[in-house]
Formats: sequence, structure tokens, C-alpha cells
Amino acid sequence: MSYQVSHFALRISRCVRPKSNACLHTCRRKSLISPKYSQRPCAHSTFTSTTPARNKRNHKVAILCVLTAGAATLAVTRQKPKHLDAPPSNRSNALTSAAKVDVTGKDHGDDVNKVATGTSTIPYFPRTIWLPVSGNAKDEGISAALPAGVGAAREEEEYQLLGLGVRKVSLFRIQVYVVGLYVAKGDLGKLQEELVKASVGSGASTLVQGEKEQLRKTLLDGDGSTKVWDEVLKEGGVKSAVRIVPTRNTNFAHLRDGWLRGIDSRGKGKEFEDEDFKQAVGDFKGMLGGRGSVGKGKVLLLGRGTDGTLRAWVEGDKPSAAQAQPQTLSVTGAKMSLLGGVRDERISRLVWMGYLAGETIASEDARQSIVDGVMELVERPIGTVETQVI
Repeated sequence: MSYQVSHFALRISRCVRPKSNACLHTCRRKSLISPKYSQRPCAHSTFTSTTPARNKRNHKVAILCVLTAGAATLAVTRQKPKHLDAPPSNRSNALTSAAKVDVTGKDHGDDVNKVATGTSTIPYFPRTIWLPVSGNAKDEGISAALPAGVGAAREEEEYQLLGLGVRKVSLFRIQVYVVGLYVAKGDLGKLQEELVKASVGSGASTLVQGEKEQLRKTLLDGDGSTKVWDEVLKEGGVKSAVRIVPTRNTNFAHLRDGWLRGIDSRGKGKEFEDEDFKQAVGDFKGMLGGRGSVGKGKVLLLGRGTDGTLRAWVEGDKPSAAQAQPQTLSVTGAKMSLLGGVRDERISRLVWMGYLAGETIASEDARQSIVDGVMELVERPIGTVETQVI
């Protein structure tokens, strides 16, 4: 490289080297050949008066080119070589918003209980949370949503993160909130069994490679995913939760309207034409109506019980140190208040389907991440998953 720069400078200096006055030589040659030319003044004879100044200017340009080339050569030779084969970063925040979640819990390092979301606004989701068991005393009032290992009471149950992603809207891909799907740790085996049955039928204990890839393809397909998840949610009796954290200030009306549009678009057919379903939709509207705003970073939880009952909690303001009660704190230290519930399982099923199934989905990143988590489940023999999660 340094040789090429020096050679280039040499060629420049040659280009700007002063040349002889060709016109003056021509005039002299003509005056020797014919007397008439010697009597006619040369049109360019005045060039000789400016030649020294022009030569001096050309020499300055040549010197400047040489100095510039020398400086460039020095910079190139002193530049440190770049290593293109550097090892990849192991930092957890290098994960994308569609990052695969390891359901075995065999992570290492200080961030073992955190999973990167892919957005700096809400950088992490807890790998496990605690929700109250349906029907207990806490289910009627202030409720907990604790990270694992923070003294959760016996009436609370541990939930494992299966996948997460960022919801984005409009052509500009504006981030609205981060959403994660959690499954009760004790029900991971049920979910595994239902997914295997939906893929190859009852009787199988696990899926081989070809069957796994077919299930992945089905769960990412609009019609296929609708059929599988509708069956799993309706029949599986698997307790799960959707955790939502806005990346910008929003309100309950905005979130509620988005879910209602999904309920309306998916709730088609005779199954959803009775008066009970219409009443359940009204109950869902009332549960979230008139609630005001949901600030950036506030946690909203939707829980689905064994019978499909929907419950909702929202994070309040962080209490002072004197008011803090560890058994009723969220990850950020604020209380999770129960908003209410809807008993008709069709409501929670249709809300869940908005994140799991269909051509139009709330977050494609979240669906991809959840499917990756599902693949981690179905590759193990049924009944062995519960002992391997965190």
C-alpha cells in the first residue's frame, strides 16, 4: 500500500514538471528557415516573460504533492491491522427481539434470570414470574408477580418464559410494547403433550427431527397455527400468562381496542354467536374501560387459568421503603393490582390467538420466539420437562 501511494506521488510530480517553451522553439526554427518569419513577431513570444513564475508555481505544487503522499504513506504504515475473525460477543443484550428462550434454564452468568428483549427502552424480561393460584385469597385483591426466588408465598405459582418479542405498528415499525408468553412450570408437560398430539396424534412421546420441522412450519403458517393453537388452548388446560410492558406511554382504551379487534376478527362462526359470548365481550370491555393511562415501563399481566378464565393485573406506583411488602411486589418493586376477570374461556383464547396464530398477528417476533421455545419442549420425552426448567 505504501509503495502504491509513493508511486502515485511520483507520477503527479512528473505531470506538473515545467515543460520547455515549445512555441518559442517553433518561432526560432521558423526564423532560421525563412527571412519573412524572422520579420514577423511571434504571437506567443511574450511567454518567455512569465516562464520563471509559472515554473516556480509548478515546483510548489509538486512539493505539496510529495508531502501529501508522504503523510498518507506514514498514516497507512502506522495503521493497526483489523481482525475480521474476532470472537462473537457473549453479552446477553446482543440477543434480538426474537431471541430464543432456553426453557431448560441452563444459563450462566449474572443475568441467569433475565432475558434480553432487543429494545433499550425495556431491556430485559424476567425468565420466571410468580402468579397467584386461581381461587385463593390473593386472587380477590392485591396480587403478586414476583421474579423467581424472591420469597413467593405458597399460594403463588411459578411461570416460565416461553418466548417474547416487540409489537410494532405502522409502516415505520414504531415500537408499542414488549410482550412475553409465560407457562406455569407445572403445566409445561401438558403443553408438550398437547403439541405432540396435535402434530402426530396421541401415543407419541416425542418428535423426531422431521416431525419437529413440520410442526415449526405449521406453527408459523396462518391456517396451520390457528388450527393447532385453537385445539391446544381449548382442550389443554394449560395455565399461562401474557406479560406486556409498554415502550411508550399508552392507555387501557388503546390496548383494549386492539384486543377487541382481534376478538372480532377471530370470533367467527356458530361457536361465537350466542348471548353468553356477547356478554363476555362486554365484561372484557368493562374490566379495562375507564382505567386511564398505562405509563411506559408499567407491567400489565393477563393470566389464563386451567378453565380458561381470564384475569388481569396492572402495576401501580412503586411504594416507599416503609410501605414495601416483598410478597406483593412486582419486579420493579410496585404492587400488582387485580383489575378483574372474565370466566368465558373464549375471550382469553381469542386474545392469546392474537399472539400465536393467524396470518395477521400482533408481533411476528414474539411468535417466532415462542415457536423456538416450543421446539425446545417437543424434542424431549413427555414428562421430563418439569425437572429441567429453572
